[in-house]
Amino acid sequence: MGIKPIVFTPTLFFEYAVCPHWIWHDIYSDPKDRGEMPELTLKLFEQGVLHEKEYIEELEYTQVEQVNLQQAFDNTLALMKIGEELIYQGVIQYEDNGILYQGRPDLLKKVPGKSNFGDFYYQPIEIKSSKEIHQEQKYQLVFYGIVLEQLQGVFPRESAIINRDKKTIPFLINEEEYEKTANHIGEILSIIKGNKPPLKLVSNCKNSPWFKKCVSEAEEKNDIALLYHLDCRSHNVLRNYGINTVSDAASMDIDSLPKIPFASEETLERVKMQAQSLEQNDLKWIADPRLPQSDLKIFFDIEGDPLLQSQYLFGFWILGDTEYKYARVGNVRKYENEGKYFLYFLAEEPEDEEILWKKFLEWLDILPDEYTVFHYANYEKAWTAKLAEKYGGSEKFHHFYSRLFDLEDARKDSVIFPLYFYSIKDVARSRFINFKWRHEKAGGAQSVFWYEKWLEEKDPEVLKDIIDYNEDDVRATEFFYLWLSNFKENRKQIIKNAEIYT
Repeated sequence: MGIKPIVFTPTLFFEYAVCPHWIWHDIYSDPKDRGEMPELTLKLFEQGVLHEKEYIEELEYTQVEQVNLQQAFDNTLALMKIGEELIYQGVIQYEDNGILYQGRPDLLKKVPGKSNFGDFYYQPIEIKSSKEIHQEQKYQLVFYGIVLEQLQGVFPRESAIINRDKKTIPFLINEEEYEKTANHIGEILSIIKGNKPPLKLVSNCKNSPWFKKCVSEAEEKNDIALLYHLDCRSHNVLRNYGINTVSDAASMDIDSLPKIPFASEETLERVKMQAQSLEQNDLKWIADPRLPQSDLKIFFDIEGDPLLQSQYLFGFWILGDTEYKYARVGNVRKYENEGKYFLYFLAEEPEDEEILWKKFLEWLDILPDEYTVFHYANYEKAWTAKLAEKYGGSEKFHHFYSRLFDLEDARKDSVIFPLYFYSIKDVARSRFINFKWRHEKAGGAQSVFWYEKWLEEKDPEVLKDIIDYNEDDVRATEFFYLWLSNFKENRKQIIKNAEIYT
């Protein structure tokens, strides 16, 4: 009996993009350590299948129905040789040096041209639930092209995806895309053959079922992968200079180091303080927080679906309007015992995004001139600018835009947390602030999952989860603001007391 070949499939491109360790752990780690797949990832797979079935109902095609992959390949090859116009769910494959390159393109389309089969050859087409073509989908199409070249003697330079709107998005495969895919294949094969990737932790790793395992391994080694703001492309160079652990980074002599790629001297100073914060398991204050003051404070958060390229919820937590003067436009949840309220604008369908925007502009018309809008990270600023360009702004919007204040900037300038990640969830959930979201799975990806589920099922409970999550986000933003403000006031008092007694 021969040695069973290693099987390379397009799914590996997605796993590699999320976290290279996903591939390694699936092969070499104890399956008991594998966590659950994120619900959004599972939903996308499920949604892709549903979208695919819906689209092909409108086509004339020949389907390859065999479950056994070898039999399905034999059938597919036979259909290609006789020149079938459109093949659905065919299997293509070839073996080279003990690697079986195998895939199942959604569609194989016959087009004119010379090939081993005659005056025609086949192009791969993928049916996707996204709106635009993503990089991993490009890798997938190039991969199918490489396999098809082995079968038909010609590489198909033209391919496409059918997006969620059933529109064809063409993809012309140039040399650059071909080389990138070939390099990716080589890197993935290296992992499959047992070469474990260097440790790294980035926010995208949270979407891997092995995320907790990766964190655990980094913690066991106290590895520099735990250091936020340190580009993983800097790791190897730092390791060559003996900086392998958080402890090493906490005491590193930056002046003695050469120029480190992707890490300026200022970045290394920050990384050193981050390492010290982790070592001490405590906050490290850099400066007093600089926070604008105004009677009317608005805490702002947007929920958007990157798959649809659509923003579906603007949420605001209002502080300083006990008479509800500015609650006349939009949906409102009042909390009279707190003297605050939650106001939001919702697009129940992606095509309602413009209506959401217009209602938001209408609300801005009743706001006074003096207020501050607090948000965390750049998403709100970036997307309000994009939507203003897309649908039109107003004088009041430009004033609103000028009143935006990013609390992430205030955090960067003032304090370092002993954390591996710095989203508002990570910061506000920390023991220093201790804010609790209502839903245990709260997160941006979860909100997208809920929205996709809402669009499919129209379950009002799912819509409530989305709104509750957004409200918790803006409340958490206020929590963080108050925490920073209290520190500033407490510090002033400490300094004042010190001056009195000295």
